[in-house]
Amino acid sequence: MPGVRREVLPVSGGCLARLDADECAKRVLVVDDDADWREFLRLSLEDLGYEACEAADGLEALESLRRGERFEVMLLDLNMPGMSGLEVVEHLPRGSQTRVVFLTSAAAQDVGQALMSGPHYYLPKGASRDQLSLLLQSLGE
Repeated sequence: MPGVRREVLPVSGGCLARLDADECAKRVLVVDDDADWREFLRLSLEDLGYEACEAADGLEALESLRRGERFEVMLLDLNMPGMSGLEVVEHLPRGSQTRVVFLTSAAAQDVGQALMSGPHYYLPKGASRDQLSLLLQSLGE
């Protein structure tokens, strides 16, 4: 967002930039065990004007949500060690309004169970910034 000042936060796994309080950026939580993919998504989201936060695994994502952090969208890796994306969805805090977009390298037909677990969406790993932008626009974000 042109002309918007950002404060860089020196934290690992948290929000990497904070907009001025009077700006209203959409917040997106990126949850993936692949640090390179998380960084690509974070940079793409920031270029598109979103405030991007990161979590390296499902537990870290759930801790952010339980602390009361709010996100319009969660980009969630379906296959992570420890806690899968589907398990994260099953443990979301009651009343969570966060829209879930599953990230996976699996074929669309292989994510059927996850997509049937609720009103969730799917984005293949390796998607371009333009594909990410189109998905977020289709969600009204």
